Parts: sequence; structure tokens; C-alpha cells
Amino acid sequence: MKWTACCLCLLLAGVATAEPINLETLLCEMTDRDALARFPKPTYRQLQASSYNRASEARGKPGWFADEDGQSFIRTEMINGQKEWVLMEHKGPGCITRMWTPYFYFWANGMRNRKGPQMRIYLDGKDRPVIDENMIALLTGKVAWAGPPFAVETARAGVFFLPIPFARGCKITTTQKPFYNIINYRAYPNGTRVESFSQERLKQRQKVVDQTGKRLLEPGRAQTQVHQRGDTLEPGQVLSLGVSGQSRALRTLSIKAPGASGDALRSLVLTISFDGEKTVWCPVGDFFSAADRVHPLKMWSREVDEANTMTCRWTMPFRGRAEIILKNLGAAPIPVELSCDVGPWNWDDRSMYFHANWRYESPKPVMPIRDWNFIEIEGQGVLVGDGWSVLVPHHGWWGEGDEKIYVDLPADAPFPTHFGTGTEDYYGWAGGVVPTPKDEFSHPFAANVRVGGGAPHGRTRGYNVCARSRVLDAIPFGKRLRMDIEASSWVREPRLYHHYSGVTFWYARPGARHNRKPQPEDAARPLLTAADLDRLGQQEQR
Repeated sequence: MKWTACCLCLLLAGVATAEPINLETLLCEMTDRDALARFPKPTYRQLQASSYNRASEARGKPGWFADEDGQSFIRTEMINGQKEWVLMEHKGPGCITRMWTPYFYFWANGMRNRKGPQMRIYLDGKDRPVIDENMIALLTGKVAWAGPPFAVETARAGVFFLPIPFARGCKITTTQKPFYNIINYRAYPNGTRVESFSQERLKQRQKVVDQTGKRLLEPGRAQTQVHQRGDTLEPGQVLSLGVSGQSRALRTLSIKAPGASGDALRSLVLTISFDGEKTVWCPVGDFFSAADRVHPLKMWSREVDEANTMTCRWTMPFRGRAEIILKNLGAAPIPVELSCDVGPWNWDDRSMYFHANWRYESPKPVMPIRDWNFIEIEGQGVLVGDGWSVLVPHHGWWGEGDEKIYVDLPADAPFPTHFGTGTEDYYGWAGGVVPTPKDEFSHPFAANVRVGGGAPHGRTRGYNVCARSRVLDAIPFGKRLRMDIEASSWVREPRLYHHYSGVTFWYARPGARHNRKPQPEDAARPLLTAADLDRLGQQEQR
């Protein structure tokens, strides 16, 4: 991390209460790992507009699992004499944090239309857009002022992360009937001082934009005090690493298990306690999106390199003591190396503990469609990421399900705060065809880590692993949060089984509670295979 970039972000953070939120402060927040570990001030609501099927009205009612999520919108308007379709509208201060769309637009003569409509972004009630660009070009990084890593083409889709702040309101439209789209945005409390986005300010702050982009792509390692241990763990053995000191933080956590198989990565469990509160319980493989085996991965929060070194860069503060434990729940010895970088931290009433919680579910039939729960949390905190692993026995599409995230709503709330358009859309890519290993990618904030287990030209049979990290689109919650994704597949044969496991990454103030208890017996099981799911289906037929 360059001294100039670091000092600039610290300076901006120090005057945040005196100066308005603007493009500059938001760019610095994108690479300020410590910011995620404090409950946001000013707080904000992370909201979402999407083209979800409006037939989905309430839990338990017909249409709740409706597909065809690509054509809904708020309304149409005549603006400057032209008909436009309104995708998102908000009154009050806020910021666009993430936008997604496929790189194709409907179909024409049996071919995908790769051009699509203009996207227009109107700020503060003005009738002239501050952004007027081709939607697909803008979101896939083909527009000169918003290229990678702030806008990237993934697999048949584009994701846009450049923050677009606004002082009094925002409206986003397209000049043609909309196709699949998701827009995430912050809603700040009324009275929050925000300086609206402009092309002029973007040009003036190009140096900060460039510095932020470089840091997102090359996150580096914290230069702090290093603690490390290594050993060969026999079955049942543990390797522990304790760190004590007033107001400290783990800055980097690295684990290396040379030559470890998928079974070993599942049975090697990571536990972390902060000040006596156990907040992390997760198999190492799942923590690093390696449910079946190690995969190269490079995200802002986590990285797995070619030497199988697995590194986590989320800041993890504590008041007095942190204890990291690796335990071998398997039947074979596992050589491991564990290290962490530790630095100072100013613990205050906004500081939060880091959490990571795993859920394993035995194979279930694909029908009926259902909401698969990642986690339910009670307390005050921030959702910062997740990963999903899906084992399928077929070569078809497995991920029709929409995400449904409930923020500070009653347990029986009929409708979520966030309602998405499909599993792959949530993770930043798109369908349109059955994916192959050619569609694997990793980006600072999203990754399609694994597609099936076959040859490069194979399809989905085997493990499919997706991951998402949140920074500007992190989701604060004041009392509770529930995260579901529909377990829904295109292939809906009655005797077909899928197998799901997932991990949720979040921060919370001390004392938060959740519904994800440790599952040591499941972590110790041999990894299931597509052939195991075949046998379940055959037994069902008999």
C-alpha cells in the first residue's frame, strides 16, 4: 500500500464529519478495510431495485417462485419528448453502489441483441441526465471514463462499481423496454450532506480513481507484526495461535495446506474467537471458496494463489485477545501453516467482530422449489459477503433462484428488502446458455470460482462455486438480517437431487446471535460426488 494513498484516505476519514460524502470519500472507502469493521456513520440503508417478476408478491402465495425476471420496471415516462422506462427511483441523499445487466438484450431473428438501450441517470430532480450511455457498454467497462475494475465484463454480463453519489435524489431509466437488471444503492438519512456525481469532478479526481483501481487489483499484504505456526495435524489434533494486546486487529490471515485434497479442506476447520466470543466456525475449503479442491482466486477480501496459500484480508478487531484454531476432523494427517498480521486498532462503540458461518445440507430433491437460508442474525452489524457451493449430477442449469434479503424486518415479513433475478445474476454473471469452465472468473468483488468438475469443455456436473464480497454495497442491519436464495433449477425432474453448502461473512457488535451452529459431523464426512447424487436418484426410482 503506497503511503500517499493511505494518507489520503486517512485524511478524508478524519474530516468526514466536516465535509460532505462525495466521489472522493467513497473511492477511499472502497479500499479502506477498517471502514467495514465499524458500524457505518452516518448509517445508511442498502436498497435494491431489480427487474424481478412482480408476480412474486408475498411468501407462501402463488408466484413467489416465479421466473421470467427480466422485464419488470416501475413505470414509463415522457422525458424531453421521449418515452423512457424507469428502473430505479429514490428521493433523498444516497449513492449508486453496484449495477448489473447481461451483455445481451432480448433476441432478434434468433440472435442475441448485443447493443441494448441507452441508460440515463438523472440526479437531484434535474431533467438532463448526468450519465447518458449505452447500458451494456457502460456496465461491461467499454466506456472510457468507467473501465475496469470499476466496470467489468464477467461471463455474459457486466457489473459496475464506480460510486455515483447524489444529494437529493436519483432516477435511472432506459430508452427501450428493460431487460434483466439489478441496481444497488445507499439511502442516507435526510440531512446527510452529499456532493452529487459529475463528469467534471470525476476528471478532477482521476488520480484518486487510478489509485483506487490499482489497490483493488493488487491488494498486497499488511506490513504489521507477524505471528505464525506450522505443524502436521493428526486426526483430532489442533493448531492454535493466540494474540493478546489491548485494542488490536488481525489484518491478514493466511493458511497453507500443501497438497490438501478436497476432503482435507472440508475436514480442516477454522475457528476464531475474539475476547472469548466465538465468531468464526467454517471449514477452510469453504471459507476460501474451495469446497471440492483448491481453486486460484483473487478477490478484494480473499485470495488463493498457485502455491495453494489461502489469504483473508478482512480486518478483524478485538479488545484484548484473539485465538485462531485449526482442527483436523478428518481421518488422515494434514500439514498446515498458519500466519496472521496484527496491527493496532482504536476500539470504540462502532467497532465490530468479524463472523464467518457455514451451513451444510444433506442432498435434497430439486422439487419443490424452496428458499435456502444462509443465515438469520439478531444484533447490529453489516453483511459483507457470502459463498455458495452447489453439487449437481446433471449437465444443465442449476441456478434459477433469486436472492431474498430481509433487513430489519419482522421474522414473518411477507416480502424482502432485496429481491433478485437469479443466482448467477446475484454473483455478477449471466445465463443464456449452460455454463462451462470457460465461464470461471474472479474479480475484486465477485467470482464464479468453479463450474462443474469436468474437462474445459464440460458443463455443470460436479461442484459449482460462486462468491461475492461487498464493500460499498455492504448491508448494514440494526436489529436483524435474514438471507435466502431460492434453491431452484431449470432441470426439475422429480427424482433429481442437489447438494448445497454456503458460508456467510459479516460483522457485528459484541453479543450478536445467529442460527448457524457448528456442524462438525458434516465437516468430517467425505465429500459427496455427482455419482453419489446419481445413486440417490436411482434409489428413489426403485
